[in-house]
Order: sequence, then structure tokens, then C-alpha cells
Amino acid sequence: MSGLLRGFGRVAGSMLVVLACPAAALYGQQASPAAPPAAATLEKGKQHLVTYACSACHGYAGQGSDVGPRLDMNRLTLQAFTGYVRKPARRMPPYRTERQIPDTALAEIYAFLKSLPPPPDPKSIPLLRAD
Repeated sequence: MSGLLRGFGRVAGSMLVVLACPAAALYGQQASPAAPPAAATLEKGKQHLVTYACSACHGYAGQGSDVGPRLDMNRLTLQAFTGYVRKPARRMPPYRTERQIPDTALAEIYAFLKSLPPPPDPKSIPLLRAD
């Protein structure tokens, strides 16, 4: 009987590692930090911006509007982004539960926004210079 339990423990431990690996990759804890997110993940993140109405205030690429600020993913970690969406400090309505926005959707939104190139330096835009 004890051999059976030990065998089960090894199998359960192996399953835990297998199950944890995809979650770790989704949350930016993968073994290879240089590996970009899959195109499907980025496309889902782009779709989630519309599905969960983020684009209504923050734009389709997180560029911001007169209602919501630009989403600067270079300054936010996934954990900070998720925490802010769950408990915002300003006018943004809270999305406190997984039923409102699942953590996987937030991770995909984050990956999409993180994949976008940064905006150009305003000094490099001729119409914005006072030359």
C-alpha cells in the first residue's frame, strides 16, 4: 500500500509541474525570457481589449483617450497590471473577480500591449516641434 501511495505522489508531483509550466509561461516566468508570446495569445489580447470594453477608455492599442490614460506596459509588471485592474485607485471601474475578467484574459491583454512598439518621441514629430 505504501508503495502505491509513493507512486501516486510521484505522478501527482509530475502532473503539478506539467500544469504549472503553462501558467508560469503565461505570467512571464518562463525559462527563456527572450521567447515572445505566441501570435494567438497576442490576437486574443487584442480581442479582449474590445470584449471587456477596455478600448472604450484606453483605445484599441492602449494609447489612451480623454477618458482613460495610455497604458504604459514598460512601467508595469503583469502582477501590477492585474492588481490595478482588480483594485484601481482612480476613476476606473474595478474588475474584481475572475467572472468579470479572467486572469488569463488579463495576461493576454498585457502580452498584446507589451508587444506594441513604444510611441515615438514627441521631439521626432515635426508638427509637434516649435522650430
